[in-house]
Amino acid sequence: MIIQIQAALPSLRATHGRIILTSSGASISAYQGWGAYGAGKAVLNHLALTLSVEEPDVTTISIRPGVVDTEMQREIREIHHERMSDKDRTKFAGLKKDGGLLRPEQPGHVIAKLAVGGGNELSGQFLNWNDESLKAFQDE
Repeated sequence: MIIQIQAALPSLRATHGRIILTSSGASISAYQGWGAYGAGKAVLNHLALTLSVEEPDVTTISIRPGVVDTEMQREIREIHHERMSDKDRTKFAGLKKDGGLLRPEQPGHVIAKLAVGGGNELSGQFLNWNDESLKAFQDE
């Protein structure tokens, strides 16, 4: 990913473009068996912060989309649950059972709107998809 960002930087600088990184709550919370995933997502948060300082003409935001009803969530429940603690296994199974998973378009619309119209005042931040500062990007 770093190589792709480096390659795109000249165009992003010229157009005052945006980089939207998809992070995770796992970047700030620990889950058994998720060390590499969480660490990788934490890197994205720091990359957004660093780019906001090093590339002030480019808006870089790290977004936490929340727990979305995706293939990854299905795999957590059906395949990877055996490597998780009882608490985490119960949490993720319960989210599906109780309708607690987000529809992909909920955070997806916010991310898409940020990509075409996110302001530089958000640069460097790690934000939840439904953060108050992103209210203008959320569907009513």
